[in-house]
Amino acid sequence: MILRRVVDHLKLQHWTAIGIELVIVILGVFVGMQVSNWNDERHLAQKRVTAIARMHAESERNVAYLANRMDVLTRDADLRSEALRRLSAGDWQGADLAKMADALDSLGLVPALSPPRGVYDELISTGMFAELGGPRLRDAISDYFAYLAFAEKQIEFVRSAVVAASTRQQFPGMRNVFDAQAPRQRRAVYDFAALAADRAFVEWAVEGNSDRLAQAKWTTIALEKARAVCAELSLVDGLPCHASPEVAKP
Repeated sequence: MILRRVVDHLKLQHWTAIGIELVIVILGVFVGMQVSNWNDERHLAQKRVTAIARMHAESERNVAYLANRMDVLTRDADLRSEALRRLSAGDWQGADLAKMADALDSLGLVPALSPPRGVYDELISTGMFAELGGPRLRDAISDYFAYLAFAEKQIEFVRSAVVAASTRQQFPGMRNVFDAQAPRQRRAVYDFAALAADRAFVEWAVEGNSDRLAQAKWTTIALEKARAVCAELSLVDGLPCHASPEVAKP
């Protein structure tokens, strides 16, 4: 319709009318583009809000997961400290032998460090991570996941060493028995007096304890970085950072 009018005006050399029609066309195109851009920005802004909310929830789950892991690692470390002291001194007077057995059991436990990361991976794959808050928030998230990858590699290395050592070491004071009530129907039985007199076992236990303490240190740092991410997210969305109670203890 407008194009037809412009052609008619050209035939009649109505230059003012032609100018007006062209201005109307240009303004129409400009307004249409602005409306389209506004809609795109509005949709992107909504995606940002949703992404921040989901990342905040996952961050709280990460903090809870790592805090629970630290509770377990700290408890085991305290038990091992007492067990190693008693092994070194050969003193079992008044010891809770069940707890001492748990302490020695923990020498062979090197679980993976795998807090939730589904939302983060999705944001990376869809390109939405670049739209997540400002550089400070993105740097905190990247720093957390980079350190998590480092810690996982370290733990994987330690685990492989534990597996290799378990195939080589056979200590007379240790044996496995069938236990129908145990999670895997296997329970370790320890002769504490014999193990205290076994220098090779004591050295093995000391080395294993050192590895478990290193694992606790890596987990502590990962927890600090997870809390830093949650704090940065709180600055963006104004919501407090609470460790999610929905995360099962590792």
